Amino acid sequence: MKIAHSPQDQVFRRRAAILSVLMHVVLFLAMIFMIDWKAVHVNPSVMEATLWDSLPSKTAPKPAPQPPKPEPPKPEPEPEPEPKPKPPEKVTPPEPQVNKEEQEAEIALKKREDEKKQKLEEEKKKEEEKKKQEEKLKKIQEALRKEEEQEKLKKIQDAMRQQDMDAQAAATGPVDPSVLSYYVGLMNRKIRTYVNPGLCPVSNPQLLFDIQLTNTGDLSGMPKMIKGSGDSVCDEAVFRAIVQAKPFDLPDDPAARKALLDLLHLKFKPRG
Repeated sequence: MKIAHSPQDQVFRRRAAILSVLMHVVLFLAMIFMIDWKAVHVNPSVMEATLWDSLPSKTAPKPAPQPPKPEPPKPEPEPEPEPKPKPPEKVTPPEPQVNKEEQEAEIALKKREDEKKQKLEEEKKKEEEKKKQEEKLKKIQEALRKEEEQEKLKKIQDAMRQQDMDAQAAATGPVDPSVLSYYVGLMNRKIRTYVNPGLCPVSNPQLLFDIQLTNTGDLSGMPKMIKGSGDSVCDEAVFRAIVQAKPFDLPDDPAARKALLDLLHLKFKPRG
């Protein structure tokens, strides 16, 4: 059975055969050269000859060289990235040329409009402020009107009470002086609690005030000083104390109450 050889093996065999023949030729030529060299240089009396029965056997063929390994394929170079297209340059349209006179006219018109707007806002603020003032004035007037009405009503009530007291006093007869002095003493003690005696002279002068009381014991007006202490600080302290001490206690007896509600000449000593 014949073994099929590839063309490459046949080439190697031919090369090996050619090399073998060449080696034999070279050996043969070397042998002839050696024989001639010995013939020239050997001793003439002794000659040796070497005879070969046969040619030396063929040298063993050298192993066939292995075929060179195929080099690995070189990697293909990566394709260079395509350059990105540059964005289109923005082309700014040329600014329209404005007439200088028209521009100044527009500025002046805008300024007038702004001034007009500001003026309207100021007028609006003034009107709002005026309305607020009017509302405030109305409230004050309403409060004063209510106070006047209450005062009128109070005076009417006091007058009616006075009439009743006058009628009762006429029916009951004269007033007991001890009752009047008792309630005047209560008034003095109450006023004295609001006075700092250190503000008045040590001599403890007597002050005289005219006061008018209402039926509820309140003051119907400001006290009037008839006689002072000679010291303005003391006089002012006593005046404030009379105003702070209201209302005062009044007797239940109609005649005594009426006597106290009349103009009362109050004598007062700050130190008692």
